[in-house]
Parts: sequence; C-alpha cells; structure tokens
Amino acid sequence: MSIPLLPHNPDWFRQADLLIDDLEHLLGARALRLDHVGSTAVPGLIAKPKLHIDVTLAPGFSPAALSNDLLLYGYHDLGARFREGEVQMTRPAGPGPRSNERENHELIIAHRLCLCASDCPSPDQRRQFRDALRGDASLARRYAALKRDLVLKAGSPPPSGKHTIPARHPSSKAYSQGKVCD
Repeated sequence: MSIPLLPHNPDWFRQADLLIDDLEHLLGARALRLDHVGSTAVPGLIAKPKLHIDVTLAPGFSPAALSNDLLLYGYHDLGARFREGEVQMTRPAGPGPRSNERENHELIIAHRLCLCASDCPSPDQRRQFRDALRGDASLARRYAALKRDLVLKAGSPPPSGKHTIPARHPSSKAYSQGKVCD
C-alpha cells in the first residue's frame, strides 16, 4: 500500500479547525490542549492527505482509557505503543463526531489522533518541529526534499506525478522513534 504525498492544501487548516472543534466538544475537560501538527499544519509543505492532531490530556486521564471511548466514534486504535504515555488512533475520512450538528454535514478527511498523557514530551516536540518548519523556509525545503528522497528510494512515483511512500517503509519506524515527524 502506498500513501500519496500531495501539494499543500490550504483547506487542511479549515478541516483541522472543524475536527478540533468537534474533539473539544467531545472530550471536554479531559483534553488540556489540542494541536494540529504534522506536515498538513505547515503551509507549502507536501504532505500525506491525513491530518495529525495531538490531544494532550489533563492530569489524571489515561490515553488508553480514552482510546476505548473513542472507538465508539469510529476511531481505530493502531495498537502500537511507540512512546510511553501515548496512544495513536486513526479514523478514515467521513462525518466528524459532530457533523450532524453542522448545517452542511461536512466530511472530515482521514486523520490521526495522538492521545498523550499530560507529562508526555511528544506533543511539545511535535509543536516545536512544526513551528521550526513554519518559521524556516530553508528547513521546510530540506524536509520536503527528504520526503521526496524517501519516495524515490521506495520506488518511482506513479504516472500521476503524485509522490508516494509505502505505508510500511522504514521511515515509519524513524517517525515512531521521533526521528522523522509528519
């Protein structure tokens, strides 16, 4: 399976805002903060068409316990525990948790949630990386080049010109270890 890398879509910010609004309503006081991170949060950067939202939980709330609650809303626990205090979940494109309350019943693109305990360092690290990419065009260009190089190492881009990275490419392990953020 391949994952496409697409030119940045400014609508990703609006989609992230809708999703964060839904999650704030759904999680209430259990969420200390919600952040749009990853490549879709960096203007001009190529990215997988999948939002990445970090959910930093308030003290006393367990990522594992909350992940069970989110299963009811169509989320899938990825089962991998790359970092202590963090649970990663994913949800395919579809109606957001509160889309039936919105006039247009808009769909939200596929996304990943990282549920993080309040003392987990990962959300801070991902925000810092996102902000560094946003603030340094040269760094963002080098990171985009790294992504393109990974595509080329994994195989030629398809005729459509989209760049793709196989889902099980070794870069996914680098990501899970915090060496590559996306």
